[in-house]
Amino acid sequence: MYRSVHHVIRQLALGLSIISSVYLLSGCATLSKQECMVGDWQTIGYNDGVAGYHSDRLASHTKACAKAGVAPDYQAWERGRQSGLKQYCTVNNAYNVGRRGRQLNTVCPVTNAHVLQQANQQGLDYYKLDSQLDEDKRLLDTYQSEFDKLEGGAMLDFANEKEARARLLSLSEEIRQTKRRIQSTQNQLDSSIRSYQ
Repeated sequence: MYRSVHHVIRQLALGLSIISSVYLLSGCATLSKQECMVGDWQTIGYNDGVAGYHSDRLASHTKACAKAGVAPDYQAWERGRQSGLKQYCTVNNAYNVGRRGRQLNTVCPVTNAHVLQQANQQGLDYYKLDSQLDEDKRLLDTYQSEFDKLEGGAMLDFANEKEARARLLSLSEEIRQTKRRIQSTQNQLDSSIRSYQ
């Protein structure tokens, strides 16, 4: 009995791992079979350029389209990618990429790399401040909820009233500090936006 149950579990685990591997591999294709068949390589290249992909992206497309028996048109794709990179390699986009918490890819001309890196860093600084603000707001909500319960007479996990009162006092200070930090971070964010505009 034990052997047969163990055997069934092993078979199920093996089946699930095969299914999940197939699913993962199918999700990795950069292009669908239909996109390969249509073969609008300049548009595909343009979209890759706008997204900031390096030229090695074409190797992934080649692999994706091999199943459909289609070979990419390198020249049309690269023409499109270069056109798309003009959209990617702008100060505004570099800043927006940073605001999403991402580094700018090293695909832009060296001549304006420094300016783009500065804009990207400003965006990254904004992202960091914004993340800190969200974290502090969640923390404040947690503190405030606990404070309200204790103030309402709930003992929560405290052994006695003295411990609950001590926590109430410390929470009061933590709430004040968190509010000050939120205000300071918000001021920095506002200043960051004004300096970028």
